[in-house]
Amino acid sequence: MKKFLTLSALAAFAAIASFGQTILTPTTLSAAVTKAKQLQIVVASATGITAPTQTTSVDLYIDKELMLVEAVSGTTVTVSRGQGGTTATTHASGALVFASSPNNFFTGSADNAGIGGSPVQAGGSCTRTNLLVLPSIDVETGVISDCLGGVWVNGVGTQITNTEYRLSFPDPGVTAYTSINTNGTAVGATTLYCTAFELPYNKLLTGLAFINGTTVTNDHRYSILYDSSGIALANGALTGVTTATASVYQAFAFTAKYFAVGPATYYGCFQDSVGSDTVRMLVTGAQDNRLTKGQTGATFGTVPALTVPTAFTTAVGPYLYAY
Repeated sequence: MKKFLTLSALAAFAAIASFGQTILTPTTLSAAVTKAKQLQIVVASATGITAPTQTTSVDLYIDKELMLVEAVSGTTVTVSRGQGGTTATTHASGALVFASSPNNFFTGSADNAGIGGSPVQAGGSCTRTNLLVLPSIDVETGVISDCLGGVWVNGVGTQITNTEYRLSFPDPGVTAYTSINTNGTAVGATTLYCTAFELPYNKLLTGLAFINGTTVTNDHRYSILYDSSGIALANGALTGVTTATASVYQAFAFTAKYFAVGPATYYGCFQDSVGSDTVRMLVTGAQDNRLTKGQTGATFGTVPALTVPTAFTTAVGPYLYAY
């Protein structure tokens, strides 16, 4: 892949800039790619994957291989393999598939610079709002980076078989949910409830789930994911989802899946509409080694900026899992 920008790439950048920031959300392979010369692949969703025109084209990035889309029929995509100096190889069913214009994939972090920011360097400073495309994908190394908490974080990929479907924070272990935080803590309609968690590796997140208490009154709730500096990254529908069933994890999906880079610190939060439910929270003397916060002044139907906590506060941080 060339380590400079062509005139067409610069024009594409201008087009991207006029439309704001692009967040790359991957789909997955519905079937394994078993041969290096296989020219048709099947994806779970073909949204955003289109056949080339005189002015546009789409590349697919899968496990350090770049492919050029030649034709699309439903979820079957015809591709040219091993583009941009990458090597055609096999890919497992379920592998992540990023689709975007070719200029959004790069070789070498200095070429990428997050398209609009300083060069990608782990621990180096960055300003998320200045970046036109996230995450940053280096097709040569396979490293996927994101600007989180004002610094570049290089993600750690794992094989599909090694990833967990749900990651609990904190893990309640073998404790019965009904014994956590007694009956749960009554929540308020104007408070945002948050728990910090460490995502250990890259994961495509669908949403967050929280353990209900004993009182569930058909309230409405949505989840919000923040980075370590309190910038909102993903959230559920702001009309909320009806709460149901006591003493279980209830899942609240984001409006769109979010590719979270790890290892990194995030905050999992929720907002309720009425404030008549109870939710099982971390309390003093029981896994109180996490940052938690109940941020008052929240308005249901909005996504507030989070002022990140600096200490543990009892009974305001929910038990959660990311899925």
